[in-house]
Amino acid sequence: MPQIYFSLTAGRSGSGWLAKFLSANLDVNAIHEPIAIEDFGTRMPEVRQLRSFNTYGSNEEIQAFWQHKLDALPQDINYAETNHTLGKCGLIEALAHHPRNSDATVIVLRRNLARQCASYVNRHDFILISTLWQWFLAPDYPNRIVNAEPFLKMGQLGAAIWYALEMECRQTYYERCYGDRIRFVNAQLEDVTQPAGAKQLLTDLGVDRTPILPPKTNANSVASSDELVEKIDTVIRTSQFDPESLVSQYIALRGSLDMAERRAAA
Repeated sequence: MPQIYFSLTAGRSGSGWLAKFLSANLDVNAIHEPIAIEDFGTRMPEVRQLRSFNTYGSNEEIQAFWQHKLDALPQDINYAETNHTLGKCGLIEALAHHPRNSDATVIVLRRNLARQCASYVNRHDFILISTLWQWFLAPDYPNRIVNAEPFLKMGQLGAAIWYALEMECRQTYYERCYGDRIRFVNAQLEDVTQPAGAKQLLTDLGVDRTPILPPKTNANSVASSDELVEKIDTVIRTSQFDPESLVSQYIALRGSLDMAERRAAA
């Protein structure tokens, strides 16, 4: 069967580059983000769907979105999409229960957390709530793994740090909870953009070839200062961030991101 490739990543972590990499090295025309007008609500989650999942879990509206999107995937050619919003509104849950889950690979793409956060700050990504609703996560969502309150006193910087830690925890959560039904492949941006790391990624994807490395994509016009990166790194280290422990606590106290248990109890 043709293969399906998705990414599970936070944004500003190389998802645009990954689409070009997959296109150059696999038999696929990879999509970064389907953002035509008619795509929103059908192929691309809209604000309502993102907010709904992070408030109510995988309710009927979310399930209908995924049923349409996954059923519409091509049956005769490979498909790849590195859209980072998908992992914030039920991609993994839907894929795990879809008939084509055995054809799917999810690339868990990470980047140095401090540099990732600095990129958000330089772009002012965490100022407008509408931007958080469409592209990231809002710290006041009721369903979250990381407690946002300690970070919010830092303003935009704290919100960006919380988001990066939350997405790191969600990556850990999904691999732990769904690794028996979905194939996950881990990739670190700083490694896979170099020849040896790119070769290893292709090997992990089952491809034996010399990698083609595309240039950087969507790079910030202003580089992050070393001072900002160091400040963020200090905050993360001081918080004693431990995604494995936080995920264990979350599962024990709240159950799951799709909130199935809570909806059934209600």
